[in-house]
Amino acid sequence: MKRYFSVYRMLLKMNFSMLAGYRGNFYNSMLASLAWGSFSLYSIVLLTSKSTMIFGWKREEMLLLNGAYGIIISLFHMQFSKNFERFSEIIHHGQLDSILVKPMDSQFLVSFWLFGYASISRTIIAIGYTIYIVTMMHMSLSFSRIAGFVVLAVLGLVTLYSLWFMVITFTVWFTRLHNLAELMFTITGAARYPQEIMRQVSQYVFLFLFPLTLIITLPTKALLGRLGWGELVTIGLLAVGLFAFSRAFWRFALRSYTSASS
Repeated sequence: MKRYFSVYRMLLKMNFSMLAGYRGNFYNSMLASLAWGSFSLYSIVLLTSKSTMIFGWKREEMLLLNGAYGIIISLFHMQFSKNFERFSEIIHHGQLDSILVKPMDSQFLVSFWLFGYASISRTIIAIGYTIYIVTMMHMSLSFSRIAGFVVLAVLGLVTLYSLWFMVITFTVWFTRLHNLAELMFTITGAARYPQEIMRQVSQYVFLFLFPLTLIITLPTKALLGRLGWGELVTIGLLAVGLFAFSRAFWRFALRSYTSASS
């Protein structure tokens, strides 16, 4: 484990060196990240502009939900989205070969090779926005509520990562599916809405979106003090189960991988 932390620190330094060499690209990425975060906020403002209650959620609670979405999704983009976007490229061009021969876990390397420093500003703004909403609602946050939010946010990140990784793994068989990441970006956007809204769609669609409905909703419920033990157990089992399945699915996919030399 110590070796992996050491490698991760070196990857962070490598990415920072790339950032220093291409500052213009960093500024463009940061502006794009902030623009998407602002659009997410504005969509919720529009949704709640004509109603003070939506499926049992007050307007302020919906805004708090959007703040939690901003924090969790920006952390996900910071660490994982750039790696998933390059997934099809490294497989199509045979770059996965050099990863598989390294004395490290291949899933770790393909997941943590790149780091999106541009998303740090979006994360800070999302945290500041969430604190503002909490202050506006005059909420008294106890240590247990904050700890619950942090734990559930981590479980939500694990769940989201596992879902993305399982879908992106299909690139091993279909190397030209460059738009899988774009598809997942679109689907992940559904996480910004409460679980109760998603229940109004088709039963089959809801079953597919069920993990996404928990990723943001449950951490927000922890802040509001409305989280049940059953929901906590559900997201815990879901996160562990999906992560284990993603690793098994990755190993199964590698059996079908043909290297650039074959």
